[in-house]
Amino acid sequence: MLTSVVIPVRDAVDQLLYTLFSFNLQFASFEKFEVIVLDNASSDGVAEKMAGFGAHYPLQCLRFRRALPYAELLNRGVKQSRGEVIIFLSPTMIVPRDFISVHLHAHEKQQKLVLLGLCARRIYSVYDPGFSPIQHAECKEWLENYPYIKRPHSHTQTIRLLEEGQIVNGQAFPIGLPCPEAEKRLTIRQKYGSSLSGYRWPWTLFSTKHASLSRASLDTAGVFKALPRIEMERDLAKRLIKKGAVFQFDEKLTLLGQEWVKRKLPDRPPLSKKNRRA
Repeated sequence: MLTSVVIPVRDAVDQLLYTLFSFNLQFASFEKFEVIVLDNASSDGVAEKMAGFGAHYPLQCLRFRRALPYAELLNRGVKQSRGEVIIFLSPTMIVPRDFISVHLHAHEKQQKLVLLGLCARRIYSVYDPGFSPIQHAECKEWLENYPYIKRPHSHTQTIRLLEEGQIVNGQAFPIGLPCPEAEKRLTIRQKYGSSLSGYRWPWTLFSTKHASLSRASLDTAGVFKALPRIEMERDLAKRLIKKGAVFQFDEKLTLLGQEWVKRKLPDRPPLSKKNRRA
């Protein structure tokens, strides 16, 4: 069974390269998965820098010179993918070594499964001069606690802080900062269990930052619709539930979310002049 990882990205190439590197460390056979990067009109050289990256697995980059609405972008990625299992993933997520194996084994056991990301920590893998004041302060304090992490030598340039060896030896995961979104999910899991038994709003937990489902389920439920991101995700999740999908957490999936300067993707196409007048 082949797994396709679909990663949309816009102007986060330094974080993306760490994410792609973490896939080089997977315990799963490299023939069992592919990674498809959707470069949504980035201006930081995603395609060029990816060309110099040595992937051990099948990796392709779809470059869009005009920014696409998020739903259309994901639908393009799904269409390009070949896997029987599809994982949607944020470009800023460093994954653990058993990431592919956990998703693959879960879907082999249960055909109509939607596997949700549960645990995540946050880390400053890259210093970005565009950080918000809160990010600047948090990054400075975090670096003071871990003197073996590289320091930014300039506050006007983007600086990669992590060494690849720190990902290889697992050193980066324990020093991650708390993630409020992950803590909310842990609270739900503690109350309802990993299978979310009795939880009335499972569709609210579906996020394309980290979730997997079978291609068959997606084909049955239909494509992403042109809606604002959260509405788009919940709309698909509700359709999946109507088609019999089962939503579930897996406690083995602990990812590292890299801090970055968030740049908004377009949710829907701009209105034509005709529609503006209506």
